[in-house]
Order: sequence, then structure tokens, then C-alpha cells
Amino acid sequence: MKTILTILAVIALLVAGNYIYAKMNNTVATPDTNGQSALGMYSNATYGISFQYPDSYVLSERESGNGERAQHTITLMDKTAAANIPVGGEGPTAITIDIFQNNIDNQTVENWINNSSASNYKLSPNGTLTQASVAGAPALAYGWDGLYRGASIVFAHKENIVMLSMTSLTAEDQIIFDFAKVVASMKLK
Repeated sequence: MKTILTILAVIALLVAGNYIYAKMNNTVATPDTNGQSALGMYSNATYGISFQYPDSYVLSERESGNGERAQHTITLMDKTAAANIPVGGEGPTAITIDIFQNNIDNQTVENWINNSSASNYKLSPNGTLTQASVAGAPALAYGWDGLYRGASIVFAHKENIVMLSMTSLTAEDQIIFDFAKVVASMKLK
């Protein structure tokens, strides 16, 4: 439980720090000046979101859901880890952006978190929801622990519920810092 709280605290500090830095420098993010880390850009006009991500990640998208409700999933995985997924094994840690259709029952973010198995909220060791913000949209954040440790930030946008999630193995994993950068660079239209 302490590790999940630490992960959430680190994410909150990084998001706040990146936001303040971006505002002071009138930019969202810049590539590493040593050339070690360039940024990729994702933009989707249909869902009205865009964000930057380290180019050390591979991005994939898929449509899912059931016949009743649509879901769009964007997955970011470290390129090396994605190239070495064991056959029949679990995938590597990842950053995911899930966009769930919400115009059927128009749930609040908190109701969706509490009632959707996709939220993984039932895996939260302490059940704490923390107020957050993504690109100015009010959001709720929480940690969870399943096969991997996870953190999610959920907000409403357009007619959808958007869940930004990250899984990690330890509190020091680079993916935690990369997730904070993705969240800080998020723009909504």
C-alpha cells in the first residue's frame, strides 16, 4: 500500500512540475538536448486528445468494447520490451489510454470508477480517490495492485470516460516518470 501511495505522490509531483515548467517556458515538452530522448506525438481528432511520448516507446491502437459500448485503447510499450514478449506469457509494463463511450448512461467519473471492472479500482489496496486534473479537466486518481502495480487517472471528455493508466514493477521504474510526462503533455480539444 505504501508503494502505491509513493507512486501516486511521484506522479502528482512530476505532473505538477512538468506543468509549471511548461507554463514558464511556454511549451509542453522538449526533446532531450543530448539527443538521448526525442518525443513522438499522438493526436486523434475524433476523441479530441493529443499527447507526447518518449520515442523509446512503440504506440499501438485498437478498437474494442462490446456491441453495446465502444472502447478505443492506445498502448505505449518500451520498444525493447515489446519486441521480447514471451509466447503465452504476460506482456510488459505499459502506459495505456482507454477511451470508453459514456453517452449511453452518462455516468460520473466517480460512478464509473466504482462500477466498471475496467477501472481496476477494486484492486486498490486502500480505496482512496485523489482529486487531480488533466489538461484542465477535473480527474480522479488512484493506485491499484494486480499482476503489476498500477496507477490510473480518470476524467470525462466529450461523451467519453478517459482512463490514463500505467503499470510498473517497482517504484523506481522509468515508466512512472514517462507516464507523468505523457499526462503533463496531454491536450484536450
